Amino acid sequence: MPRHCNSEVGPNLKQTMAVMIGPLPKASIREAGRLLARAFAADPVITHFLDGATRRRVAFPAFFRAVIFESLDSGHAFGAWEAASLVGVAVWTPPRTAEPTPANRRGAQINRMIVRLLFPHRSRKLYGGFSATVSLHPKAPHWYLAFVGVEPRQQGKGIGQQLLAPVLDLADHRSTVCYLETPFPGTLEFYRRLGFVLETEARPFENAPPIWTMTRPPSPLRALTQ
Repeated sequence: MPRHCNSEVGPNLKQTMAVMIGPLPKASIREAGRLLARAFAADPVITHFLDGATRRRVAFPAFFRAVIFESLDSGHAFGAWEAASLVGVAVWTPPRTAEPTPANRRGAQINRMIVRLLFPHRSRKLYGGFSATVSLHPKAPHWYLAFVGVEPRQQGKGIGQQLLAPVLDLADHRSTVCYLETPFPGTLEFYRRLGFVLETEARPFENAPPIWTMTRPPSPLRALTQ
């Protein structure tokens, strides 16, 4: 598969108010994993399976690190920084993904192994549920929002919207659909404001709460006004 370069989303770094948005460097993966673990501490699906508070403190960041390692070479993992502090992370999978480098593949495998060692039975069901969500994706080539998370104390300041803007703008310019799943009904309105449309309520995770799928059709009008 062709690589997707950071330059495809315009400038590598842009500033919106006091927050800087740019590609997430590999050196920040550990910090990003911890941030996402805090942002998703109340995720009803993941916590349903990774349910031991002590073990989860180790497994949660490792779960997110694995996703970032797998996605990093596709060029669309973003960070938000306030001063020198990472305050938000967004990870997208583009319509055509790049194969992870051997080093990043190992990083993903090591972190998944941590999750599986700590939750040997329940992690199988968790990863099985994520595999089952593939059938919910649009058939057409699309951008998939794997995760977006903002430091809890920084939520409500518009950082999430800024993190998503580079790929949403690119999707409009290239007339490409965006797709996401969320286990949080309270986030549906946030995504609607960004142009997403609610599609289905689904239960791909065994005995776990539901998730909602949303798609965002590209808008020529948005592309022309950007």
